[in-house]
Amino acid sequence: MNTKIFSIAAIAMILAACAPAPTPMPAPTVTRFPTITPFPTPTPINTATAIPTFTPVVFSSTDLLHSAGFTYWTQIIAQDPQNADSYYQRALAMNQSNKAVGSLDAYIARLNLILQDIDTAISLRSDIGDYYSFRQDTYDRFAGTTDYIVDSQYWSKLALADANMAYKLGTKSEYPDRSIINELIASNQCQKALSNDQELITQLPPTDNSLGGLLHIRSRAYACLGRLNDALQSLNDSMFNNVNMEYKNELKAQYLILLGRYDEALPILDERICKCQLSGWHHYLRADIYYNTGKKNLVQDELFTGMAKTWGRGGMLPYVEAQLALDEGRTDDAIQLLKLAEATFSDPIYNSLRWKVQNQLKTLGAHPLVLTPSILSPATPNP
Repeated sequence: MNTKIFSIAAIAMILAACAPAPTPMPAPTVTRFPTITPFPTPTPINTATAIPTFTPVVFSSTDLLHSAGFTYWTQIIAQDPQNADSYYQRALAMNQSNKAVGSLDAYIARLNLILQDIDTAISLRSDIGDYYSFRQDTYDRFAGTTDYIVDSQYWSKLALADANMAYKLGTKSEYPDRSIINELIASNQCQKALSNDQELITQLPPTDNSLGGLLHIRSRAYACLGRLNDALQSLNDSMFNNVNMEYKNELKAQYLILLGRYDEALPILDERICKCQLSGWHHYLRADIYYNTGKKNLVQDELFTGMAKTWGRGGMLPYVEAQLALDEGRTDDAIQLLKLAEATFSDPIYNSLRWKVQNQLKTLGAHPLVLTPSILSPATPNP
């Protein structure tokens, strides 16, 4: 469940609790960006109830591609197809309407259209930093549509190249230097990210409020390196500035879970789930807490609820299912689920858990999946 910075929001639906079967991740059909074909799903013990399908219920059915902004800029492009800014503005208009896309296929299709327009803008004017900054954001959104590490890091590396170009050319985006560090973390270049972040920290006085942002970014770099206690300390230090506290608390809950401090993580997570009705991956995290605190009777219901609230089917979901399978003596199922978990802990802050899974597979006489990025057509390179 790529966390990247970047994640896809959706709304909750209430479903009956039951023991769900492990499921393959969604494989949208996209001409330019085909997806990896996942390995076969292990046969579950209980197949009486179907796996919940993520179905948003409040999105508008209006085709926002025909919104006023899209239509206006399409007309401008028709009059002057060499005007780079017109493609950029149309991409912005589509991006603003992305929140109303109600399916993963539709979301990816919209991202493809956005990317085509911003690619065209860059091909016509390669000296505008804001164009690269916007394409960086688009690449990040693509990374958020995939669970596999190989795909999310493919997009993150492209985003990193554009973050560097935006910084070089100048951009109106806030903190472009920090954006580079975030992309370094997302592309798993952890030590370089930490070094760059430390350098920026030394340039600020300790009373500067913006230091809070650098400290919480540093915490992610530490987590990426497996230095979880340092990550938690840096995150706590960042909280002197109460900006983005909800995000910081989410990070704190995750660090506490990775450290095995489940009793401390649970109330933070409970509060986030209560306040934020759109994030199924929070339920996957809470299922892991329940599993590790002797509440195994609650685990399956929590996983089932999470699956109804997100497209994501990787990371913590197959990891927790694998632990249940091991408890039940279903070793072959557990191995397949562990392979899926290892391949889909795409947020580098989970590197320590991914390394743990690699050791579990080794103990079971198995090896991680060997995958290559599923993107068969390269994105438009920088000039």
